[in-house]
Amino acid sequence: MNNKFTKIFDIISKTKGDVLDIGFGWGISANHFYNNGVKSLTIIEKRKDVYQKALEWAKDKQNVHLHYGDWIDVVPSLNKKFDGIYMDTISPENENFSLNKTKEDEEKLWEFYHTAISKEEWDKYKSFEDYSKTIANENCILCIFEYVKFRKDLNKENLQVYWGSDSRIPKKRNIGFTYFVAGEFRKDKWFESKNILSKELCNTLIKENKDLVIHEDVERVVDGILHKRIWNKVDLKYNSEFEQVLNKTLFSGFKSVDIKNIRCWFVSYEENELYDRRVETIKGLPLNDEEQFSTTYDFNLNDDYEGGDIEIYDIWLKNDRETYSLVRPKVGECLIYKPYQHITQKKITKNTKYQILVMVKNKDLKKNLI
Repeated sequence: MNNKFTKIFDIISKTKGDVLDIGFGWGISANHFYNNGVKSLTIIEKRKDVYQKALEWAKDKQNVHLHYGDWIDVVPSLNKKFDGIYMDTISPENENFSLNKTKEDEEKLWEFYHTAISKEEWDKYKSFEDYSKTIANENCILCIFEYVKFRKDLNKENLQVYWGSDSRIPKKRNIGFTYFVAGEFRKDKWFESKNILSKELCNTLIKENKDLVIHEDVERVVDGILHKRIWNKVDLKYNSEFEQVLNKTLFSGFKSVDIKNIRCWFVSYEENELYDRRVETIKGLPLNDEEQFSTTYDFNLNDDYEGGDIEIYDIWLKNDRETYSLVRPKVGECLIYKPYQHITQKKITKNTKYQILVMVKNKDLKKNLI
């Protein structure tokens, strides 16, 4: 298969999380996911001969889990959720999964592309999206090889493929993918996330700031919506390591940013404290104004607390209390979203949660463009 096709595998494995691969086939997707360093790889294969081939491939590889059977039977039995799912199961019966095809092989492939599969098989194939909802983490990427044939609202990559030298066999395909957001697979994510800070740095930042915070207990109604915050915050004490990490990761496309010149808050939530409907945009300023906030970077510093999950709302659904992404970030993970999105920090029920909020204005990075 042409290397340009593997771009879709890069998009999925970029999560560095748990990936599910439906159909081992050539082994190209599995090999790419594994070599890209995903956290774990789970493979479902229903053909006995191909399953044996997959077992041989996986015998010296860690964190690879194989399941023999049809996905429609295996998926409901899986006891984990995934950050990326790739599904490609439509192929000719007895396909040899070889790139060195004989003329006879290519003729069979040509016939296959001009023979419609049964309605029953196609309905089963299309139902995979619904099955995937039960095993998808928030922001999970779902890519189905024939997605574009039954769904219009999705992301597309026009990629080169190679299944033999026969000029009649298509050499390009639109490959579609979506993200699992607020209980549905959607075209767009409502936030990004990156694992950035080490646990050691998180502990240092907590130690340097936790005794400096000032308690706030405020509520007010804005445009008919109640905003309530009970938290403790302080301007983040300067830390050169934190600044270096930000410049190497989030701000790598810019000249070095001095974090003393941008808004950086250290925040803590004690038991029964929360922030309901946080919005950081400056009311009355256009979104493109230089003084307007453009991006919020939300760092989680610890995980030894209970409660405290984060609700992230779509910008167009700010009055809808039912539709949101529910996130529990890992230690050192950074959530990235727009300041005009409503964010709810749910009540802490045990211990203390620590957080850093970095809020960047349009002018902050524009002047530092490389």
